[in-house]
Amino acid sequence: MKKLVFMVVAITALCFLAAACVSVPASAFFGPGNYYSDTVTVGEKRGEITSRIYFGIFGKETYPSVERVAKENGITKIATVEHYVKSSAFAIWSDYTTIVTGQ
Repeated sequence: MKKLVFMVVAITALCFLAAACVSVPASAFFGPGNYYSDTVTVGEKRGEITSRIYFGIFGKETYPSVERVAKENGITKIATVEHYVKSSAFAIWSDYTTIVTGQ
C-alpha cells in the first residue's frame, strides 16, 4: 500500500513538473492570434511557410527559418521578414508563419 501511494505521489509530481515546461501564448485565451496582411510587399518575390505545433511541444519546428523560406522561394536578397502566430483556444494547436520578401 505504501508503494502504491508513493507511486501516485511521484507520478503526480512528475506531471506537475512536465506541465511547467510548456508555455502558452496569451492569444490562446483571448483570441485567434495575429492576422497578417498582404498589403505590404517589398521586393519582387514573397515566400511564406507555416508550421503547426500541437499542445506547444509536438511538431516539426516553431518558426520556420528565414533561410529555409528564402531558399525554397528563390529569394537571394531579403528585404523584409515577418513572424506570426495563430493559436486555437487553449493552445491545442498553434500555427507559426514566417514570411520573407525580397528579390
